[in-house]
Amino acid sequence: MSWVAWDQVLAAKKRGGLGISSFYALNRALLLKWVWRFISQDGSLWYHIIRVLYGTSIDRHGSSFSSCWSSILREVRVLDDKGFNFFSHCKIHVGNGYQTKFWLDSWISDMALCDRFPRIFALETVKEISVADKMEASSLCASFRRPIRDGVERQQWMDILHVIDSVTLSSSSDRWSCDLNGEGTFRVKDIRLVLDDIYLPALSVETRWVRYVPIKVNVFAWRARLDRLPTRLNLSKRGILTNSIACPICDSAQEDVHHLFFGCTMAKDLSSLICRWWNLPWTAMVSFSDWDAWFLSTRLSSKLKSLL
Repeated sequence: MSWVAWDQVLAAKKRGGLGISSFYALNRALLLKWVWRFISQDGSLWYHIIRVLYGTSIDRHGSSFSSCWSSILREVRVLDDKGFNFFSHCKIHVGNGYQTKFWLDSWISDMALCDRFPRIFALETVKEISVADKMEASSLCASFRRPIRDGVERQQWMDILHVIDSVTLSSSSDRWSCDLNGEGTFRVKDIRLVLDDIYLPALSVETRWVRYVPIKVNVFAWRARLDRLPTRLNLSKRGILTNSIACPICDSAQEDVHHLFFGCTMAKDLSSLICRWWNLPWTAMVSFSDWDAWFLSTRLSSKLKSLL
């Protein structure tokens, strides 16, 4: 019998799940790893093959072909349509400028210069010129097919000069970073977490998880808080015939999770004994929210609270 929706089981603990994560997120994260290897130009044989077959700019790679790479790019676009733009998290940090394309890479803003200044880009004869070659030339317009005209071209030219004015190259190599973590590296785990947060459900209360007790106890407590235990009341709601829905211990109320842990005489006696053992003031409770409030009000060290 299924007691909790599978998507809720997969959700992260901070979103009310068990943090198992979905295979969907894992699969897409592994696919995006290939995309990351291409845009970060890791120098592998695979990178050079894709570059020869499809070109150096991933924006101009077709996704309609019947190939592994095209299938990967189709998944990237599907994720983009659903709210996750992977490329927006990939940033290039220009050093000497030799590995960065002046027009085609988004190296100075979130948009490539070819898209930001299309009229000026149309004049360029070396579309894939690097930042280093462009900046080291005698003039930025040295590789243009004709002089710049007035109007829109002149305005875009002045704008691009203003943008480039603050650029200073260094002796270090260009490098790519992924901003999903503070280290700037690509990690499959980070992608999984982001995708799960997008696709999986979220509860307002995060899952309590105590590492001092066995996993099965944590899972049991999680199910209890969600009221997903096979109490007599829950079984009757699911069409399971029982002799009675009353508590088999005290027979004073129907057996649901709140009565089982807070209302039953046995539960009250156990709570009172535990509080006496820990020398804590005992108070009557009727729900998990009451227990949370009582637990937060107890004056114990963090270690003792964890054990309690």
